[in-house]
Amino acid sequence: MTVTQRWNATPAGASTAPGPAFALLGIVQLSLIFALTSLTVPLPRIGREFSLDRGDLILLSAAYGLAFSGLLLFGGRVADRFGGRRGLSAGLLVFTAASLAALLVPGPETLLTARFGQGVGAALTAPAAMAVLPAVFPQPAAYGRAMVTWGGLSVVGATAGNLLSGVISALAS
Repeated sequence: MTVTQRWNATPAGASTAPGPAFALLGIVQLSLIFALTSLTVPLPRIGREFSLDRGDLILLSAAYGLAFSGLLLFGGRVADRFGGRRGLSAGLLVFTAASLAALLVPGPETLLTARFGQGVGAALTAPAAMAVLPAVFPQPAAYGRAMVTWGGLSVVGATAGNLLSGVISALAS
């Protein structure tokens, strides 16, 4: 089968209306990047609340990104080995559990562990979501447009993480 035939073949279970599937994947992408930047603004307040020194704040700030970037290739391998949908489900489960733990933190150690957990979940989720996109957009032109939008979602997620975390930290503890 040639590359063109592969692109034009509709995969089993592929959606004929990719809008809802892409919206869901887009929300996932926004959430992953939002969580990455969401600690930036309230970090000084967290430091005061938990009596953390500068080194602890740096580790807390970097924990998500370290786990995310360090395990991204592993997440891609999981998606290749077990399929995009399974990898996406597993990653979202880990990410959601860690995010809930981060919301209910009783102390800095739990918050640090939750941030690492979020990074692990993100490392499993991001490559799996990318593995699902060709099934959602089997045509090369539609896939190309989806990838351009995907890149824009990352920028929106990062900006929203910084802005909304400031608003939330001003309104709540």
